[in-house]
Amino acid sequence: MDFKTLQLDIYTMTEDEQFYKKYYDAHKDEKTLSDFLGSLNLKELMDRHLLVPEIPKTMPQQFEDTFFFSMDDPKDTIIAQKHNRYSPAFFHKHTFFELIYVYDGSCRQRLSYGYQEMKAGDICIIPPGIEHTVEVFDSSIVLNVLIRRDTIHNMFAHYLNDSNILSTFFLNNIYAQKANDYILFHTGSDYEIRRAFLYMLWESVNKDKYYSVMIADTLNLCFGLLLRLYEDTVEVPVFTKKEDEVRYALLQYIQQNYKTVTLSAVARKFSYTPEYTSKLIKETTGMTFTEITQKIRLENAEDLLNNTNLTVTAISEEVGYDATEHFIRLFKKKNHMTPTAYRRLHNSI
Repeated sequence: MDFKTLQLDIYTMTEDEQFYKKYYDAHKDEKTLSDFLGSLNLKELMDRHLLVPEIPKTMPQQFEDTFFFSMDDPKDTIIAQKHNRYSPAFFHKHTFFELIYVYDGSCRQRLSYGYQEMKAGDICIIPPGIEHTVEVFDSSIVLNVLIRRDTIHNMFAHYLNDSNILSTFFLNNIYAQKANDYILFHTGSDYEIRRAFLYMLWESVNKDKYYSVMIADTLNLCFGLLLRLYEDTVEVPVFTKKEDEVRYALLQYIQQNYKTVTLSAVARKFSYTPEYTSKLIKETTGMTFTEITQKIRLENAEDLLNNTNLTVTAISEEVGYDATEHFIRLFKKKNHMTPTAYRRLHNSI
C-alpha cells in the first residue's frame, strides 16, 4: 500500500471495526445483545483476537508482549497500529509501553483517578502495568505505537542518557517499582508529528526491508520534537513526596554515570551515607546498587553490539568492565548467549 492510499484508507472501517460496531449497537437492546452474543464463534474470536467482555475466554488478564509481538524476531520491538473504533472500553494493563496518538477527532481515556479527555494532536504514553481504558465510539482516528519494555534502553539510549522529562519517565518506569501513570504531550496540528505517526503505521502495514529500523528512527525523531517543542507544556502526575524526587534523581545519576559510578560516589552526590543510599536504591528498584548498575551496563552493551562495529573487548571497556571475560560471563547469564552470538543473531534478521 502506498502512503497516499493509507491516508485515505485509514478512515475506512476495517473488518474488526465492523464487528465491534455491530457489538456496540447490539448493546442498545437486551434481546439484540443476547442474539448477537449467541451467534458468535469462540474459535473465530480467539483466532482474530476479538475482545468480548461477556465471553471471559477472550479477555486476557493483561496484554503480554506475545499478544502483539513476534518473540522469535528480536527486531520486532515496535508496532504501530490503528485503534479499533467501537471496541469495548475495559480496564486493562500491558507489559509494554503504549503511545496513544489522536490523529483526528478525540477520544477518552480512563485511569485509576478518573477520565482524561484527549483531542487531536495529543500523545499519551502509558507505561507497563498501568490499568486504563481507551474509548473511541465515533469516526475519530487514534493510532497506537507499542514498544517492548526490554528494548527501550537499546533504541532510545541517547535520550535516556540526558536529563529531560522523557528520560525521567522511561527510566522510572523501566527500573523503579512505582512511577508515574502517564505522560501527556499536546502537539495540536503539528504536521511533522502527524505525518510521522502515519508513516510509522505505513511501515508496520507494509513491513518492507528495514521497516523496524525505520519505525524506531521515526519515533526517535518524534521524541526529539516533543522535547524541543512541547516539553514546557507536558502533563505528568507530580511526585507526591519529596522523597520520590530524590529516589528518581538517584536513578538518573546512575544512568548518566553508569560506566564508572560507585555507591560511595552516589552517596556523596546526594549527601547520604552509602548505607542509606543503598537502601533507597533497593526500595525504588527492587535491585541492589550492583544489580541496577550491571543491568544498565549490559543494556548499553546490547545497544553497541546492535549499532556499532566495536569489538567485544572495546564494548566491554566502553560500558565499564576492565576484564572482558567477566563481561562475557555476565552478558551470557543475562541473554543466554555470548555477545558475539547476540550480534550475529540481531544482524542476521
